[in-house]
Amino acid sequence: MKYATAALCLISATLSLAAPTTSNKVVSARGEHAWAGFAVPSIIKNHDITSNLNTQDVQTATVRNGGVETSTLYDIPIPESAAGKTCALVIRAGRIGNGDNVLGEQAMDIFKNGFTDLAALPSGNLRDTQLARVRFDAASGFYGFDKVDFANPAVESFPCPAGKTLHWESVAVGEFDINVIQQDFHVVGTNAPNGLSVGWW
Repeated sequence: MKYATAALCLISATLSLAAPTTSNKVVSARGEHAWAGFAVPSIIKNHDITSNLNTQDVQTATVRNGGVETSTLYDIPIPESAAGKTCALVIRAGRIGNGDNVLGEQAMDIFKNGFTDLAALPSGNLRDTQLARVRFDAASGFYGFDKVDFANPAVESFPCPAGKTLHWESVAVGEFDINVIQQDFHVVGTNAPNGLSVGWW
């Protein structure tokens, strides 16, 4: 009996160790598959909600704080090499205290947008369909999908649109929400870049 009890405890411990412990829902969506690559934005513009003007930047600045509100617009070209792969939104804020600043609600809504060339869009945002709500997980440094507030995120797992450009916007949530995240514009290997990207496996 003691042997059986010990064996059961050992099996239980082994299963616990094997179970995924990360709270990053982007990772859990792809299961055990390793990232094969990432696409990063070719251009970012921060959209001032009050003035309606767009300003090119090198970081996400999705903020709602008193009278200040900005969203962030992205053009994300997906390479032909991602054909036949499964894609997912990935947002990493891995430089907290060293350029990245996430406070308050620590969440963003992600929208598909109607613009076709962000470089030629001096104002407006042409916001369309909501794709997801994401929340920052300080333990991992990634934003995970909030399936309580937005049950079926369209960008948690989707066929990669190889050869096409995605036009997205990140929008602040709640009354006080600061998401300032430096963007990596070059990918090194298969490590998730800082900022917003689309990964595939």
